[in-house]
Amino acid sequence: MPRDDERQPESEDQPERDASSEDAPHQGASFDDPWASEYNRTDAPNSGSSPLSDEAAADGAADPYAEPTTADAEEPPGPKPFIARLINGIGIPTRPGIDWALDWIQVLAIAGLLAWGVMSYGIVRMRVPTGSMEPTIMPGDSFFVDKFSYLLGLNSPEPGDVVVFWHTDSARMCPEGQFLYWSWGELEPCQERFVKRLIARGPAEVSIKQGDVYVDGSLMEGPAFDRDYVCRAGAPRNPQSRDAEGCSWSVPEGKMFVLGDNTRNSSDSRYWGFADTSTLIGEPFLRVWPVDRIGPMNGYFGSGR
Repeated sequence: MPRDDERQPESEDQPERDASSEDAPHQGASFDDPWASEYNRTDAPNSGSSPLSDEAAADGAADPYAEPTTADAEEPPGPKPFIARLINGIGIPTRPGIDWALDWIQVLAIAGLLAWGVMSYGIVRMRVPTGSMEPTIMPGDSFFVDKFSYLLGLNSPEPGDVVVFWHTDSARMCPEGQFLYWSWGELEPCQERFVKRLIARGPAEVSIKQGDVYVDGSLMEGPAFDRDYVCRAGAPRNPQSRDAEGCSWSVPEGKMFVLGDNTRNSSDSRYWGFADTSTLIGEPFLRVWPVDRIGPMNGYFGSGR
């Protein structure tokens, strides 16, 4: 058998192969040429995709070779704040920076309205500057007042409860309206919050004898009334003295008779009369200052009275 180097050259009569087919075999390749079929596939690299992208699409993963689209490059803007939509509604356009500022203004406005609603109709914080309610409430104590349950009619004051109400001081004159440093309107008797202990609601007969308090002839007993009540009938008014015969008052309907726990240093119903039930604000229920006395009070949540 002749070796490869001993093969006879091809015959000159043999037809030459098409040069074009040698230069570009993929153009004239037959259907059984594996390389040509690979290049003629629709997913060839020059067709815009790759086999890897098909596999990634099948797996639900992102194609690392795919070019980023506009949707991927820019996230759609979020909804505009309500204030911005109102401004846009009257024909004034707003930019993203303005929308951001309006969004914060809207949040702060809502928070302020919620705080105003809670403080006006739910609870109110109060600080006592005097010692008229010692030892129950000391000077400088700060607490929250329950208004919400009174507004809903879920609670009503009972004798022995500490109550907060509006008191009109005819000896002092205040402007009709006042906010921070601004005031307006005509001068009128000042109104301020008072905190006292409710002794009786009218109609009732109240008397103080030998340091004890009586309502309709019955001695008021219990921790709420464990005080040394003093009084002096007639003038001059002297809370430091005790009238041997005692003092008595007839409380009309719709009125409240209130006393400070420290009757030797308290301005209360013994001197300026009765409080109207319509002026009732609520009851203290949570002491928040000082720190060592923080907790429920006035019978709330099992606390003492």
